[in-house]
Amino acid sequence: MKKLALAGTALMLASLANGLAEARDDDAIGALADVIEANYYDEARAREIADALRSEAAAGAFGEAPSPDALASALTNRLHAEDRHFSVRYIGPERAAEIIARRAAAEAGEAPEQPADPWAGLRRENFGFADIDILPGNIGYIDLRQFAPIQPAESTARAALDFIANTDAVIFDLRQNVGGAPSMVQYLISHFLDPEEPVVINTFVARNLPYPDQLWSLPVHPAGNRPDVPLIVLTSGNTGSAGEAFPYHLKAMERATIVGETTHGAGNPGSTFFTPEGYAVFISTGSARNPITGTNWEGTGVTPDIAVPAGDALEAALDRLYDTLLASHEADSAGRQDVEWARELLAAQREPVDIPARQLRRYAGTYGNRHFDTVDGTLVYTREGGSPTELLPVGNHRFAIPGNNSYRFVFTPDETGNVGQLEMQIAGSGSRNYPRSR
Repeated sequence: MKKLALAGTALMLASLANGLAEARDDDAIGALADVIEANYYDEARAREIADALRSEAAAGAFGEAPSPDALASALTNRLHAEDRHFSVRYIGPERAAEIIARRAAAEAGEAPEQPADPWAGLRRENFGFADIDILPGNIGYIDLRQFAPIQPAESTARAALDFIANTDAVIFDLRQNVGGAPSMVQYLISHFLDPEEPVVINTFVARNLPYPDQLWSLPVHPAGNRPDVPLIVLTSGNTGSAGEAFPYHLKAMERATIVGETTHGAGNPGSTFFTPEGYAVFISTGSARNPITGTNWEGTGVTPDIAVPAGDALEAALDRLYDTLLASHEADSAGRQDVEWARELLAAQREPVDIPARQLRRYAGTYGNRHFDTVDGTLVYTREGGSPTELLPVGNHRFAIPGNNSYRFVFTPDETGNVGQLEMQIAGSGSRNYPRSR
């Protein structure tokens, strides 16, 4: 009988614990619903979303979450159907209370203590500019992982644009870009527009704005303007928020070609709000409205002009640009040769040229102050006093230095297959011949 009594007590305690957990979950969901109703940019939809959450919680739709983190994840999944920017995290009541108090103090005019460098984190990430390069064919390349606010990042953004200022085309790689500030979107798009023809890039609507807030192109750009340079933007399914705004607006203007995958589909900017129960929720407090399309990319994403898997987007972009540039360069010009060599290099990287080991050994030798060896089925080039470099065969007894479009090494075998001379072709400067010395 005692064992039965103990078992009954345990069941009762477990039932009480479950009831308390469900009550806490209901309180947390109710508080989140209140915050959404008060702050979501569309007042009518805010009420609908909040009422639906309350009703679903009362009906037990979220069950008994095993942890606050699990409840946050379930709420995020549920709210994504309403707006891709919704995101719920559990940070704990103490941390949430601290942030709520700090915000209240700021609203009351009590200036909070500021860190010595509020942009230190962004600065360490180079304000999102992960890589700036000039690709074969004289194509500027910028790998941008986020759109930092222009205030601290302008000199970095200008330096990136200056670095590629003399290129014949530009690629922005946003395949890993998760968003950021509209001010950087405005800055970068303006660089590729005509300053004599100002346009509205984007507008924002919000509950506290009686009229849409317009984002105009800059009348004067610190890095100048390049309204005619061919422009491509690479995207993936992970490209989000401001990372989508950039290609969306450029596509609407017919100013850029979008290559890659349809983007994430988060088109409404906002802020993070907190509840006493310890939850943080990102809520869209505004919504973008492109002046040309009259809408945005929320829920649909930005559809690429050339749809390819994200991993193939750069090659597809280069293919498109090489076609464009070959059509614009005059025959026998240095620019045309540069693009032809770049295309040749891309083709060889995509489908490696197979050269029998016997033939490679015939190329090996010394030509002037340049030496060639075969190592593990690869031709290796060493200039006197320099470091060895593996060469990439590009066909017809021709070899290139990977990533270097300035030279080609051409071997000229005789009728028996023996090689007695090396021709080193130099982009834009003709060629030099070197007899084989050994």
